[in-house]
Amino acid sequence: MRRSESRIGTLIVAACFCTVVACGPAGDRGGAETAPSAHSGDGRVFSSDEDFLADYWLRPIPPQGPVPDGWSSLESCLVCHAPLSEQSALLPSGTEWLANPDYQAELRDEGLVCAACHVRGSRRHGPPRLDGSVDVAPPGTPHGGATRSTFFEDARFCSGCHQFGPGGAAPNGKPLENTYAEWQASRFATEGVVCQTCHMPGRRHLWRGIHDAEMVLSGVTIEWLANGGEIGLRITNSGTGHHFPTYATPEVVVSLQLLDADSQPIADGRTEHRIARRIAFRGGAWIEMSDTRLPVDSSTIVSAPITSEIKHAHGTVVVRPDAFYAGVFEGLLAGMLTDTSRVLLTEARRRAQTSQFAIFDETIAVPY
Repeated sequence: MRRSESRIGTLIVAACFCTVVACGPAGDRGGAETAPSAHSGDGRVFSSDEDFLADYWLRPIPPQGPVPDGWSSLESCLVCHAPLSEQSALLPSGTEWLANPDYQAELRDEGLVCAACHVRGSRRHGPPRLDGSVDVAPPGTPHGGATRSTFFEDARFCSGCHQFGPGGAAPNGKPLENTYAEWQASRFATEGVVCQTCHMPGRRHLWRGIHDAEMVLSGVTIEWLANGGEIGLRITNSGTGHHFPTYATPEVVVSLQLLDADSQPIADGRTEHRIARRIAFRGGAWIEMSDTRLPVDSSTIVSAPITSEIKHAHGTVVVRPDAFYAGVFEGLLAGMLTDTSRVLLTEARRRAQTSQFAIFDETIAVPY
């Protein structure tokens, strides 16, 4: 079963009451695991922001005027972040929005709910049983059992949202979302390590990624280097399975600060390197300004020369998962907005600005 089946336009038709809570005892483990994940938070950013999205994209916005392709702009977000047709209070009809008779308010804030992957037309779907079998469930099984497919264990299953297809924006020849292609080009693909191996270990619905410090740290190797009259930090993408970081929204800041005998900063003794794909929307198109991300098994080194006054070095690696979004929200808040939109965007900006964390913070004595 491909993720794109059974949709209205590109929104999935689940045709069921399908909140995480409504999945009941059978979904308790998955629901508890999903709750703290970024997938769960998707709804609070996008589905509950329908008022903002519809208001922003579909009305004239001085001084820019109306957005000519309003629905596709809105729907391109919802299709992955709140993909059920039942999650959308309004559906497009030509140039108008019409009330959705199948709208379920309970789904509005839940984001990527169980049904997005597991339900089509009131039928449940899932991976093979743990013994590998895909036999039809016996009569009397709750919900009529599940239609089982090995596709749930295939990296292509995730590519529906984590790989933008041909025809979409591709600044500098690379789709904005290119994670599946990055994985395909890595040794992890040939070794049979798929998305689910790391992000759903033991079939757990964790989906830990760039917002999880432990997960990020497990994918990289950070080392001090001291030779040839220089001190430095080397960071290697040793285990993420795709570029580090993937996508264009995060950035990782590697910093090196030289210190004197009293552990005070040396003047002009700070070196900083940002690992990110920097993009911008200009002149009606996406452009890529730089791409310093690390493909699998590649490294970058941040270093500085050692002099007699330098006695210590302080290194940090800080992850900003929502760096791009923080800038976008700041720009939107500078414009003309309804009260509802301003409240929603203010909260979105707060979350983006406070999501950063350090995965490395260490001071060492410098050999001289």
